[in-house]
Amino acid sequence: MGKAIKFQIQSSHPWHGVDPDWENNLINAIIEIPKGERSKFEIDKQSGLIKLDRVLAASVEYPMNYGIIPKSLGEDGDPLDILVLSHSPLPSLCMVRCRLLGAFKMNDQGVTDDKIIAIADKDATLSHLKSMVDLPEHLKNELKHFFEQYTVLENKKVDFFGFENLEMAVHLIEQCLMRYEQKYLIS
Repeated sequence: MGKAIKFQIQSSHPWHGVDPDWENNLINAIIEIPKGERSKFEIDKQSGLIKLDRVLAASVEYPMNYGIIPKSLGEDGDPLDILVLSHSPLPSLCMVRCRLLGAFKMNDQGVTDDKIIAIADKDATLSHLKSMVDLPEHLKNELKHFFEQYTVLENKKVDFFGFENLEMAVHLIEQCLMRYEQKYLIS
């Protein structure tokens, strides 16, 4: 008989246990919602599992993969959101290396809810996109329309304040990583 192989199972919380590994406008993201989905999934803050928050009441789909930047904390008390453009939908809880393009600012029911826009770094079909200027106008309009409309039938109000460049995205990430560190890592 062969020897029993012993191994230790290690799990990592997708928000608290993953290194954002931020350098040269590249950062890790954890996908919550695949593009084309009508269900709003989010990472459960306690367990780290993916949970169904709700099914969107509006007949719209997420136009890009939607996720979080690990070890970040937005002004809304949640991890900083990131929209990841890729040729194919990415599954929930997928860790993906992203190249930053920019950001957009919005309020969700009066609370700041900024979003980073990036591309999947390993997606060769998108390698020509280097900044927000390269993002097609139709896609920008689709993003704006989605976020203005996705909660209308739930009687919730979202104010979209416009797209921001790469420098603003970097600034937002720096603030959110520092806010996370101050809340969770400095005692």
